[in-house]
Amino acid sequence: MAQLREEVVISSSGPKGSGYGVRKAGDATVALVGLPSVGKSTLLNCLTDADSEIGSYAFTTLDVVPGVLKYRDARIQILDLPGLIEGAARGAGRGKEVLSVIRSADLIVHVIDALEPAPHVILKELFDSGIRLNRRPPNGSVSKTGIGGIEVISTVVQDLEEDAIKTVVREYGLANAQVVFREKVTLDDLIDILAATRIYVPSFDVITKVDMINKTQLKSVRKICTNK
Repeated sequence: MAQLREEVVISSSGPKGSGYGVRKAGDATVALVGLPSVGKSTLLNCLTDADSEIGSYAFTTLDVVPGVLKYRDARIQILDLPGLIEGAARGAGRGKEVLSVIRSADLIVHVIDALEPAPHVILKELFDSGIRLNRRPPNGSVSKTGIGGIEVISTVVQDLEEDAIKTVVREYGLANAQVVFREKVTLDDLIDILAATRIYVPSFDVITKVDMINKTQLKSVRKICTNK
């Protein structure tokens, strides 16, 4: 089970080819992330001195466009990224290259189109590529040992059965290891600990084109985003 759930992440652990080669600048880097044509370029142009092309067709932005937001004494780099599509974590639409830039960001702004809200698409691609939003790393560790098999130590009662934990650890090629938990963990948490390639990034949503919908529609969009 663990291997099946990890296959996508392993295959997308790094971009193939030249990539975008974005140089980080300023005091922090913010990535504008979303489906194609949700308004990322418009947002970048409003916030910074950048001039990112705006169009009414998908994939207007084909490269990473940087801009700088000056706030008090801080210089915040904001990146307008090409839109992600379903399957991006597996490489669709140069997804691996875009996701590699996202992984280096200090903050992710999830831009959502009020006319066609589909936050679950982006969230799934980020999750499948090992990006965890608004979460902290699980409080646990797995250390390889020379002998003794797999030992599970936990300071709290776990819902996961010990045999299930050992099975997952073995699937990662560890026959001898010490597994330590300092909080209750899920199967996904254990996989994240074992993978050791996860990143944890703060994020918030920006809903665009709200001037094109009525109050009832806006209420529906907010509900979709809240329950995503």
